[in-house]
Amino acid sequence: PDYLVLYGDTNSTLAGAIAASKIHIPIVHIEAGLRSFNKRMPEEINRILCDHASTLLFSPTRTGYDNLVREGFNPGHKAPFHPDHPGIFHCGDVMYDNSLFFKELAKSKSSILTEEGLAGGQFILATIHRDNNTDLPERLQAIFAALIEIAETYQETIVLPLHPRTSQLLEQNLGSDLYLKLQSTQTIKILPPVSFLDMIQLESNCKLIITDSGGVQKEAYFFGKPGIILRSETEWLEVVKEQKAIIVDADKEKIRKAYLHFSDTSTALNFPPLFGDGKAAEFICETILG
Repeated sequence: PDYLVLYGDTNSTLAGAIAASKIHIPIVHIEAGLRSFNKRMPEEINRILCDHASTLLFSPTRTGYDNLVREGFNPGHKAPFHPDHPGIFHCGDVMYDNSLFFKELAKSKSSILTEEGLAGGQFILATIHRDNNTDLPERLQAIFAALIEIAETYQETIVLPLHPRTSQLLEQNLGSDLYLKLQSTQTIKILPPVSFLDMIQLESNCKLIITDSGGVQKEAYFFGKPGIILRSETEWLEVVKEQKAIIVDADKEKIRKAYLHFSDTSTALNFPPLFGDGKAAEFICETILG
């Protein structure tokens, strides 16, 4: 092949980068330059190694592009490109392209709001799946204690599509008392994993998103929803700098305070276009083919 196109920061992304570099196939990395500055995260290692083996690097944000420049990538390189003379580009986010398209499709294809009796703008969406949250009882307990308090004290409906990892460990790591409390909290709706279109429909119709997912953090911003980040850091620094998301880790009190902050309706939230114009994929294709 002329190129191997790799996306994101999964283990398969790293595997592809290693395999392609060994047999001298040029690598195109989409979503290049993201950094959480936490090398304990496997994704951080994957994205750094993939970037430094790539020929064409497409960053979704200006921050990501600047990260590459700080790591020694030369923004002045011109074609022809190769691994020792790579090209870096700020192109916008292909996930934003997808979200614009699938948001409209989800309106006609997803019935999850009707099935679950949910009204637009009247519920909180939560997702929890990272191993350092699910596997450590003290962290999982703090997160669910906060969710229960928000649901009960402030009469909020919280929708929680449960990741298989979380589902398997929930009863064991919450402990019997908190697990029973969760089961008796009527306004926390625990759902099985939902489809992509159902997730888009939930994200675009909720009022607030609480998550430890990198992708969901970003999708919250796409759909103009404030986010509460259940991690100690994020690779999407822009959403925090814009004050549209707050990092709370697994701290019950910080989660509650972040909820109260975004519940203050006197603060109008504007979401400037950090992730491009919805045509990132077109730019990437034109650059590869050009």
